[in-house]
Amino acid sequence: MWLLDSIGRWLNTAVNDGWHWVTTLNLQQWLLLLGIAAAAGFLCMRGFGSRSHY
Repeated sequence: MWLLDSIGRWLNTAVNDGWHWVTTLNLQQWLLLLGIAAAAGFLCMRGFGSRSHY
């Protein structure tokens, strides 16, 4: 059980640290993050669309 508790604590810490990082972004950093996420989403959708050609 200690392994599951360790993994749970690690995940909880990672989520909390990630959320703290997101909440401290300024407007310019938010726009950069939005652009990166939109580009990654666009590339993923292109990848899913090209699977039908095989």
